[in-house]
Amino acid sequence: MAHQIGFFGRVVRPVIGVAVALAVLAGTQPPSTAQAAAADVTIDFGTALRTVPRSTFSADITGYGYQHYITNDPQHRAMLTGLYGSARMQLVYTVPGDPTSDIVAGGAGADRTVSGDDWVSSIRALGAEPMIIVPEDPVDAANLVRHFNSGARKVTRWVVGNEPDPRMDAATYSAKFNAVHDAMKAVDPAISVGGPAVSNPNMDYIRDFLVGSGSRTDFVDFHKYGAGEFAVCDSALLAATPEWGADVTAVRALIQELAPARAARIGVQIGETNSDWGVHPSPAGCDNIGSEAVQYRNTAIWWAASVFGHLARAGAWGFAYGDKNGALGLLYDQPNPNGAGMNERMPVYQGLGFYTGQQGTSLAHFGSTLVKSSTTLEGVEVFASNNPKVVVIVNKGTTERQAVISVGSEVTTAKGHQKDGQTVSYATPAPLGAKPVVNGTITVTLPGPSVTQLVLS
Repeated sequence: MAHQIGFFGRVVRPVIGVAVALAVLAGTQPPSTAQAAAADVTIDFGTALRTVPRSTFSADITGYGYQHYITNDPQHRAMLTGLYGSARMQLVYTVPGDPTSDIVAGGAGADRTVSGDDWVSSIRALGAEPMIIVPEDPVDAANLVRHFNSGARKVTRWVVGNEPDPRMDAATYSAKFNAVHDAMKAVDPAISVGGPAVSNPNMDYIRDFLVGSGSRTDFVDFHKYGAGEFAVCDSALLAATPEWGADVTAVRALIQELAPARAARIGVQIGETNSDWGVHPSPAGCDNIGSEAVQYRNTAIWWAASVFGHLARAGAWGFAYGDKNGALGLLYDQPNPNGAGMNERMPVYQGLGFYTGQQGTSLAHFGSTLVKSSTTLEGVEVFASNNPKVVVIVNKGTTERQAVISVGSEVTTAKGHQKDGQTVSYATPAPLGAKPVVNGTITVTLPGPSVTQLVLS
């Protein structure tokens, strides 16, 4: 979003073996089969589904934060360091067309006293790869590539524009994209350039963009938020989280249709996401817990944990918007009446943190390979990885579930963390300690709602 959200929400813009068969005929079951039948969550670490790059879990850097940024605030940096694969930020020249002018943050109302070089070096200090959003202007875009890629440490991924003017159709944007793309790649052919960074998963717009630019674009970037001015109850917001994966699948189908020769090389990313794009009241008649905007409440934790799990399953990169920006932040940009202090963790930080880890906890980073997982528990989702073995379980319902998790005979130890709705949203997840592994199963209570991480070995 090329706008700022103020503190108070103001927009400023299995073959059966003989022994088993005999046991069944005798009316009994061997222990291993009995355990498998009892399991209602199953993890198959032997079935890999796809790789999971670290950039699956990424964030936007906004340039907002009341002078407390990754460039100058040690606590801000500490809260984010080592967590995210990429960090996406809009940069512009203070004087368009003048490459001798200062490079600064490009969001409307962003702090322009911090240099682009400081932003990029600070992103790298977080352990993230910088991704720069450039203007829809070939001269400025090419000059930005020239500026940042003249040395050994190059910026490899670039986005053309951010949420194009709604009065501009996709064909017009595509023509602009092509000119910018060509100018940038003339400077550095090795970079990746993508678009259209449209404000929502408008498939007609994305189709038209691919018609015009499918021969060029290296990835498709679109944005997707949860609630909005057409606010929904928390139950509906949580029920909709599979849409994030479905939209990625729909975009992949368009890529395959319209750019088949290049489809395997065109990535998909949701360049901005959060539970709401602004601050909106809940509609009447909801059983929501708490009266704050959804971004400040525990609901947003379950929402984020579910959304980023679906993005990992769909094979897309996701960017939480943003590091700081009022309600739309990973961190509080100033003290809040709910008791959170500046730089404290927002719910989206918590939910995403069950994949990235969190500062001050021993939560693990999700592994590099997604593996097959399933559950028969209503309202529950499960996402699991190898390298390392990490399982994230989201109970989006209000009913407590007793989960019997089948993890296989090779797993001997399990340690967990959990966040439920009994504590304030910014409180750190509770360690569950060691959980016993019995005949390849682990039993865990899943409060309703909650998110749980298990690290297995």
